[in-house]
Amino acid sequence: MRKFSYIDLIATLNIEDAHPGGFDLTKKTLRFLPLNSDSQVLEVGCGSGKTASYLYETYNCPITTIDINSRMLANARKRFNKKKIPVTLHQASAENLPFKDNSFDIIISESVTSFTNVDKSIQEYVRVLKKGGYFLAIEMTSERPLTLKEESEIKDVYGISKVKTVREWEEALIKGGFRDYKILKGNTVMNTSTTSTDSLPFQKLPPEGIELLHRFQEILVRYKDVLGYRVFLCRKR
Repeated sequence: MRKFSYIDLIATLNIEDAHPGGFDLTKKTLRFLPLNSDSQVLEVGCGSGKTASYLYETYNCPITTIDINSRMLANARKRFNKKKIPVTLHQASAENLPFKDNSFDIIISESVTSFTNVDKSIQEYVRVLKKGGYFLAIEMTSERPLTLKEESEIKDVYGISKVKTVREWEEALIKGGFRDYKILKGNTVMNTSTTSTDSLPFQKLPPEGIELLHRFQEILVRYKDVLGYRVFLCRKR
């Protein structure tokens, strides 16, 4: 049987703002993008659909979303149908996007690319972006190189192969084809406000989900000054 993952945890609880900084950070960083009603936007990892809904309601632009998790897609589809928002959904991986070259003006990834093969995903983003297009990413970082033991503990909870340092993220962006990039914002978990979880439906979690939740909370406390995030704004030449 497949192991209950961190992504399953987020999807089961229908957590809308899993990334550090939450939706307030999302809204602030979206202002750096040249969004208008003609922008073709791809959101990688739609989650509950909150960001895609906000994009459509605010900018009235065509939105395409992908997610690899069927429960995430169901949560997003429910939101879009309720709000009557015409968002196109695909069950797909960031590492193999089902779109033609030069399809999008803007790609957005909020704490998603970290959970993929980063090199493959960035190459795909560059491929499907139009010339001059933008890639906005809010991604997990390590504020220093981790020991093997630390990497193992964090990987065991998040299920990612590596938490990259800022320099490693920069190297991955350049290697993938983004020569033009800048860091808009960043901080540690310790210095980042989080959304209250009091109203979440914890009763929906299976026993292995409860165990994973406790381990996740322990990791956040233990590495509160080591784990962080950065907001990267990149442009395709």
